[in-house]
Amino acid sequence: MKVLEDLFFYPWEDYSQNNCNTIMITGPVKVLIDPGHKRPFPGLVRQLEADGIRAEEIDLVIHTHCHPDHMEAGAELTRLGAKEAMHPDDERYLDEMGPMFFQAMGLPMPEYQIAVHLVEGDLTLGDKTLQVYHTPGHSPGEVCLYWPEPKVLICGDLIFAQGVGRTDFPGGNGKQLKESIRRMAELDIELLLPGHGPAVAGRENVVRNFQLIEHMYFPIL
Repeated sequence: MKVLEDLFFYPWEDYSQNNCNTIMITGPVKVLIDPGHKRPFPGLVRQLEADGIRAEEIDLVIHTHCHPDHMEAGAELTRLGAKEAMHPDDERYLDEMGPMFFQAMGLPMPEYQIAVHLVEGDLTLGDKTLQVYHTPGHSPGEVCLYWPEPKVLICGDLIFAQGVGRTDFPGGNGKQLKESIRRMAELDIELLLPGHGPAVAGRENVVRNFQLIEHMYFPIL
Protein backbone atom coordinates (compact mmCIF):
# COMPACT_ATOMS: atom_id res chain seq x y z
CA MET A 1 0.00 0.00 0.00
CA LYS A 2 1.47 3.32 -1.06
CA VAL A 3 1.42 5.87 1.75
CA LEU A 4 3.72 8.58 0.35
CA GLU A 5 5.80 9.14 -2.76
CA ASP A 6 8.36 6.28 -2.86
CA LEU A 7 7.06 4.85 0.44
CA PHE A 8 4.95 1.70 0.77
CA PHE A 9 3.61 0.09 3.95
CA TYR A 10 2.51 -3.55 4.09
CA PRO A 11 0.85 -4.22 7.45
CA TRP A 12 0.56 -7.82 8.62
CA GLU A 13 -3.13 -8.33 9.38
CA ASP A 14 -3.45 -12.12 9.68
CA TYR A 15 -3.43 -12.60 13.44
CA SER A 16 -3.67 -16.39 13.13
CA GLN A 17 0.13 -16.45 12.70
CA ASN A 18 2.91 -14.14 13.79
CA ASN A 19 4.69 -11.94 11.27
CA CYS A 20 5.73 -8.30 10.97
CA ASN A 21 4.86 -5.24 8.95
CA THR A 22 7.10 -4.51 5.97
CA ILE A 23 8.15 -1.11 4.61
CA MET A 24 9.39 -0.48 1.08
CA ILE A 25 11.27 2.60 -0.11
CA THR A 26 11.58 2.96 -3.87
CA GLY A 27 13.66 5.22 -6.10
CA PRO A 28 17.18 4.83 -7.53
CA VAL A 29 18.03 2.54 -4.58
CA LYS A 30 15.23 0.15 -3.63
CA VAL A 31 15.14 -0.76 0.04
CA LEU A 32 12.92 -3.28 1.82
CA ILE A 33 12.72 -3.03 5.60
CA ASP A 34 11.84 -6.14 7.64
CA PRO A 35 10.95 -8.97 5.20
CA GLY A 36 9.34 -11.06 7.95
CA HIS A 37 9.03 -14.82 8.23
CA LYS A 38 9.98 -17.10 5.36
CA ARG A 39 6.64 -18.94 5.14
CA PRO A 40 4.43 -15.90 4.29
CA PHE A 41 7.12 -14.26 2.15
CA PRO A 42 5.53 -15.28 -1.21
CA GLY A 43 2.45 -13.31 -0.21
CA LEU A 44 4.60 -10.23 0.38
CA VAL A 45 6.16 -10.69 -3.06
CA ARG A 46 2.67 -10.66 -4.59
CA GLN A 47 1.83 -7.45 -2.74
CA LEU A 48 5.01 -5.83 -4.01
CA GLU A 49 4.26 -6.93 -7.56
CA ALA A 50 0.77 -5.44 -7.32
CA ASP A 51 2.49 -2.11 -6.65
CA GLY A 52 4.87 -2.56 -9.58
CA ILE A 53 7.86 -3.66 -7.48
CA ARG A 54 9.79 -6.80 -8.39
CA ALA A 55 11.70 -8.63 -5.67
CA GLU A 56 14.66 -9.00 -8.04
CA GLU A 57 15.00 -5.20 -8.15
CA ILE A 58 15.51 -4.77 -4.39
CA ASP A 59 19.01 -3.54 -3.61
CA LEU A 60 19.09 -3.56 0.19
CA VAL A 61 17.24 -5.43 2.94
CA ILE A 62 17.30 -3.62 6.27
CA HIS A 63 16.58 -5.58 9.44
CA THR A 64 15.43 -3.29 12.24
CA HIS A 65 16.43 -6.12 14.55
CA CYS A 66 17.36 -9.78 14.55
CA HIS A 67 14.18 -11.54 15.69
CA PRO A 68 12.80 -14.30 13.42
CA ASP A 69 9.50 -12.59 12.64
CA HIS A 70 11.42 -9.67 11.11
CA MET A 71 14.44 -11.19 9.38
CA GLU A 72 13.94 -14.89 8.64
CA ALA A 73 13.06 -14.22 4.97
CA GLY A 74 16.13 -12.07 4.37
CA ALA A 75 17.94 -14.95 2.68
CA GLU A 76 15.17 -15.14 0.07
CA LEU A 77 16.19 -11.67 -1.11
CA THR A 78 19.95 -12.10 -0.86
CA ARG A 79 19.60 -15.05 -3.23
CA LEU A 80 18.11 -12.57 -5.71
CA GLY A 81 21.03 -10.19 -5.32
CA ALA A 82 20.06 -7.88 -2.45
CA LYS A 83 22.43 -7.01 0.38
CA GLU A 84 21.47 -7.29 4.04
CA ALA A 85 21.91 -4.54 6.64
CA MET A 86 21.75 -4.76 10.44
CA HIS A 87 23.26 -3.13 13.50
CA PRO A 88 26.52 -4.89 14.51
CA ASP A 89 25.20 -5.62 18.02
CA ASP A 90 22.37 -7.70 16.58
CA GLU A 91 24.68 -9.42 14.10
CA ARG A 92 26.84 -10.39 17.09
CA TYR A 93 23.71 -11.61 18.88
CA LEU A 94 22.82 -13.79 15.88
CA ASP A 95 26.34 -15.20 15.76
CA GLU A 96 26.34 -16.09 19.45
CA MET A 97 22.70 -16.73 20.38
CA GLY A 98 20.89 -17.13 17.07
CA PRO A 99 20.77 -20.94 16.79
CA MET A 100 19.43 -21.31 20.33
CA PHE A 101 16.94 -18.46 19.91
CA PHE A 102 15.56 -19.73 16.60
CA GLN A 103 15.39 -23.28 17.97
CA ALA A 104 13.34 -22.00 20.91
CA MET A 105 10.91 -20.58 18.35
CA GLY A 106 10.74 -23.94 16.55
CA LEU A 107 12.60 -22.59 13.52
CA PRO A 108 15.81 -23.56 11.72
CA MET A 109 18.58 -20.97 11.78
CA PRO A 110 18.37 -19.02 8.49
CA GLU A 111 21.29 -18.00 6.37
CA TYR A 112 22.32 -14.38 6.73
CA GLN A 113 25.05 -12.29 5.16
CA ILE A 114 25.27 -8.85 6.73
CA ALA A 115 27.02 -6.68 4.16
CA VAL A 116 26.10 -3.28 5.64
CA HIS A 117 26.42 -2.35 9.31
CA LEU A 118 23.83 0.16 10.46
CA VAL A 119 25.37 2.65 12.88
CA GLU A 120 24.20 6.02 14.23
CA GLY A 121 24.21 8.69 11.56
CA ASP A 122 23.10 9.31 8.00
CA LEU A 123 22.32 6.45 5.62
CA THR A 124 22.35 7.62 2.01
CA LEU A 125 20.10 5.64 -0.32
CA GLY A 126 20.46 7.17 -3.76
CA ASP A 127 18.53 10.44 -3.70
CA LYS A 128 17.31 9.91 -0.12
CA THR A 129 19.03 10.21 3.25
CA LEU A 130 17.67 8.46 6.33
CA GLN A 131 18.95 8.90 9.86
CA VAL A 132 19.84 5.72 11.73
CA TYR A 133 19.25 5.61 15.49
CA HIS A 134 20.49 2.78 17.68
CA THR A 135 17.51 2.06 19.95
CA PRO A 136 18.25 -0.97 22.15
CA GLY A 137 15.77 -2.40 24.61
CA HIS A 138 13.73 -4.88 22.60
CA SER A 139 16.96 -6.31 21.22
CA PRO A 140 20.59 -5.21 21.73
CA GLY A 141 20.95 -3.81 18.23
CA GLU A 142 17.52 -2.60 17.23
CA VAL A 143 17.51 0.49 15.02
CA CYS A 144 14.93 3.10 14.11
CA LEU A 145 15.08 4.91 10.78
CA TYR A 146 14.00 8.54 10.55
CA TRP A 147 13.26 10.10 7.17
CA PRO A 148 13.42 13.84 7.87
CA GLU A 149 11.78 15.29 4.76
CA PRO A 150 8.40 13.55 5.14
CA LYS A 151 8.96 13.21 8.93
CA VAL A 152 8.53 9.44 8.97
CA LEU A 153 9.84 7.18 11.74
CA ILE A 154 10.26 3.47 10.98
CA CYS A 155 10.51 2.07 14.48
CA GLY A 156 10.55 -1.74 14.31
CA ASP A 157 9.47 -3.20 17.65
CA LEU A 158 10.50 -0.24 19.79
CA ILE A 159 6.96 1.14 20.00
CA PHE A 160 3.57 0.44 18.48
CA ALA A 161 0.20 2.15 18.45
CA GLN A 162 -0.54 2.08 22.19
CA GLY A 163 2.19 -0.45 22.94
CA VAL A 164 5.88 -1.21 23.28
CA GLY A 165 8.19 -4.04 22.30
CA ARG A 166 8.60 -6.83 24.82
CA THR A 167 11.78 -6.98 26.89
CA ASP A 168 11.61 -10.56 28.17
CA PHE A 169 13.56 -12.09 25.28
CA PRO A 170 17.30 -12.65 25.82
CA GLY A 171 19.03 -9.32 25.25
CA GLY A 172 15.94 -7.29 26.19
CA ASN A 173 16.31 -4.44 28.67
CA GLY A 174 13.47 -2.31 30.03
CA LYS A 175 15.69 0.59 31.10
CA GLN A 176 17.25 0.79 27.64
CA LEU A 177 13.82 0.58 26.01
CA LYS A 178 12.60 3.60 27.97
CA GLU A 179 15.71 5.59 27.10
CA SER A 180 15.32 4.71 23.41
CA ILE A 181 11.64 5.69 23.41
CA ARG A 182 12.45 9.03 25.03
CA ARG A 183 15.00 9.74 22.29
CA MET A 184 12.53 9.01 19.51
CA ALA A 185 9.83 11.10 21.21
CA GLU A 186 12.03 14.17 20.67
CA LEU A 187 11.83 13.83 16.87
CA ASP A 188 9.32 15.73 14.73
CA ILE A 189 7.19 12.83 13.44
CA GLU A 190 4.17 12.98 11.15
CA LEU A 191 3.96 9.24 10.42
CA LEU A 192 4.98 6.38 12.71
CA LEU A 193 5.43 3.01 10.99
CA PRO A 194 5.82 0.24 13.60
CA GLY A 195 6.81 -3.38 13.18
CA HIS A 196 3.37 -4.63 14.21
CA GLY A 197 -0.10 -3.17 14.19
CA PRO A 198 -1.40 -0.02 12.52
CA ALA A 199 0.51 3.10 11.59
CA VAL A 200 0.06 6.29 13.61
CA ALA A 201 -0.54 9.29 11.36
CA GLY A 202 -0.52 12.98 12.26
CA ARG A 203 1.87 14.76 14.61
CA GLU A 204 -0.70 15.21 17.39
CA ASN A 205 -1.60 11.52 17.32
CA VAL A 206 2.07 10.53 17.40
CA VAL A 207 2.74 12.81 20.38
CA ARG A 208 -0.30 11.43 22.22
CA ASN A 209 0.89 7.90 21.51
CA PHE A 210 4.28 8.62 23.10
CA GLN A 211 2.55 10.21 26.10
CA LEU A 212 0.23 7.24 26.52
CA ILE A 213 3.15 4.82 26.34
CA GLU A 214 5.10 6.73 28.96
CA HIS A 215 2.07 6.82 31.27
CA MET A 216 1.00 3.20 30.82
CA TYR A 217 4.19 1.25 30.25
CA PHE A 218 7.15 3.08 31.76
CA PRO A 219 6.15 2.23 35.37
CA ILE A 220 6.32 -1.51 34.58
CA LEU A 221 9.43 -1.60 32.40
